[in-house]
Amino acid sequence: MKLNLKSIASKLLLILLAGGTWWLSDYFSPKDTVEHKAKHDHIDYYSKNITRTVLTTEGTPKEMLVASMMTHYKGDDDRTELDQPVQTLYKKDGQPWVIHSSEGTLLNGGKTVLLRGDVLITRKNDKGEELRIITSNVKYIPDQEFAETAEHVKMIGPNDESSGMGAEVKFEPFLVINLLADVKRKHEIR
Repeated sequence: MKLNLKSIASKLLLILLAGGTWWLSDYFSPKDTVEHKAKHDHIDYYSKNITRTVLTTEGTPKEMLVASMMTHYKGDDDRTELDQPVQTLYKKDGQPWVIHSSEGTLLNGGKTVLLRGDVLITRKNDKGEELRIITSNVKYIPDQEFAETAEHVKMIGPNDESSGMGAEVKFEPFLVINLLADVKRKHEIR
């Protein structure tokens, strides 16, 4: 058997090209973006059908949270998951705001509230007429009485209907709602 130097060199070149191609495809392929925690979150405690009321320094209700299920997880983010939460924000003057959502997450001991799924925010005026804000996936910061979403928002009030993409809502000292894009408004004159 006669060894041909050209044949061996071409076979080695093919092997190197195949190996290089495999290495490059592995190097440039997208990596799994999910980070695996060394320590898994464990349930710290849970409660069914909870009601939590936060009072002002004067002892009057400031906010109330009701949920069908609450699960608190040990971990760095002090996370609490809520099923079907209803958050009531009491005002000094006037009717309270009531926020309904499918699911919620309290982060950092409740300093940030993430409301996922369908979100309905309502408030009645002094005449009993209701303002309804319909959206989804809201971030609420209780200490600032501020909420925001990047999702579609529809506001329905007495003689007025507005919609848009994304919103910022400041509840106190008075209501300020900023619709961020594609704003449409229909107003009926009585």
